[in-house]
Formats: sequence, structure tokens, C-alpha cells
Amino acid sequence: MSRLRRKKDIEDSEEGVATTVGTIMALLVFLSILSLITQQYVPIWMEDNEAYHMDDVKGEFARMKGGIDSLILNDQKGYPRYFSVTLGAKGIPLFSSGTPGLIRFRPKWGEGEKKGMNLTFTPEDADNTTTFRSSGNISLEAYNRYFEDQTLIYEHGGIILEQSDGEVMRARPPIAIDKIEGEYRVRLTMVDLVGGERNIGGTSTVGITAELVSSNSNSHSNPENVTIKLTTAYPDLWRRHFDNKTDATASVTSVNGNTVEIDLSDSASDSVYKLEFTRAKINIGMTM
Repeated sequence: MSRLRRKKDIEDSEEGVATTVGTIMALLVFLSILSLITQQYVPIWMEDNEAYHMDDVKGEFARMKGGIDSLILNDQKGYPRYFSVTLGAKGIPLFSSGTPGLIRFRPKWGEGEKKGMNLTFTPEDADNTTTFRSSGNISLEAYNRYFEDQTLIYEHGGIILEQSDGEVMRARPPIAIDKIEGEYRVRLTMVDLVGGERNIGGTSTVGITAELVSSNSNSHSNPENVTIKLTTAYPDLWRRHFDNKTDATASVTSVNGNTVEIDLSDSASDSVYKLEFTRAKINIGMTM
């Protein structure tokens, strides 16, 4: 009887060990699979999410620029346009949180009232110079963890993409300077963004309302002392843009700190025969 009892105890003990070993092995397999997912699959998935998010934001900024251009072109005062911008990339449930972003609206560049875009000229048969100003930008900073950190900026009517290896002009501003038979023709739209400064961060969608408050178009023949000054965080990019677009401004464009200046006032032989510009005031509002 005692021998049978001891034999049964041994069998029960072996079964218990086998069960424990089986449980440990199953746990090790589970942890291995979990480690593979978190170390290999999640980074690839999140990098794709962040890349897709940046593609979406580029499209959203392009639609915003197009909408503002349409308001100005069609002189649609009192007709607000609504745009949405997604701040961050989606996360992966249980494995990774979303990637946040920060959108900023700054109605003035820096502290100075004269910063932004300044157009100065002397009308024909006039003694005093005249100055028109515009300012403001909207930017989205994406704090990507797996994909390249990128920032999109809408300023002076153009869209800039900034990342670690430099910046590029994704959408050209409404500024055209052409040289015809030794004389300049200047055409530009000055987009003046007004409203309360806002900073909104997170991963949700932000609504942006743009409303044309006022728009004034002007045309001058044979103006003198024409200069255009742009205040920007990307002066070298703006200079390259003007130089690469046409050789008309290559000899008259200079950079001083954060200011790009196009000076058409020095040469009497290269005068401005036509200056056409529109100054539009756009009220910007942001909501969560």
C-alpha cells in the first residue's frame, strides 16, 4: 500500500513539474512575441502613421492657402472659410500613444510693428514715399518620434516645409517680379493675418476660420524707390526662391539678419514701369 502511495505521489509531482514547465514555456513564447511586436512592428507602424499624418497636413495646409487665395481673388468679404488641421499622428492601442503636434498662429512676426512684409515706393509725380505692411504666419510643428521631425509654415502667402536637412518652398507666394527690356514689372499680394495669437497642442483636429476683412488693389505706373522687405525665419530660402524663379531679382536681392530685401530703387536704367499689388486683411480664428 505504501509503495502504491509513493508511486502515485511521484507521478503527481512529475505532472506538477510538467505543468509548471509548460506554463513557463508558454509565458516565454508570449513575451518573445510581445517583444517582437514592441521592438520591430510598433516602430514601423508608428513611422508609417507619422508619415501619413505629415502627408495629410501638407494637403490641409495647401487647401488652407488655396481657400485664402480664393477669398482674395474673388473679393469675398464676410464669407468665412473653414479648414481643419490634424495636430498629431494616431497611436497604436495598448502599444504606443499618438504623436502630438503644436499649431501656432502669430499675427505679428517678432516684437516690431515694421516686421512682416513691407512694400515702400514713391508714386509718380509725388514727393513722399508710401509704405504698405502685412504680417502673420500659421505653423504646425510635428514632434515625430519615428519619422523625420517636420514643421509647416504659411507666411507671406507661401508654404514652407522645414526639417533637419533644410527647408523647401512647397507652395510659391503670390509675388512676381519680371524684367522686360531693362524695366521691372512688380505684382504681389500682401496677406495680412490678424486676430488673437493662439497655441494649441495635442493630437486632435483644430478648426481654422479665415475671413476676408478688407482688400485693396493698387496699380502705379513708373513708381520710384521701390523696395520689398520680408521678415522671416528662413531668409536664405526666400532669397533662393527669388533667385531661382528668375534672374530678374538676382542682382537686387540681399539678406540682412532675418530680413530679405529686394531693392529696385538704385538703378535709373532698370526702373519699375509697373507696380500692381493687393493688400488683403484676413481674420484668423482657431477652435478645438
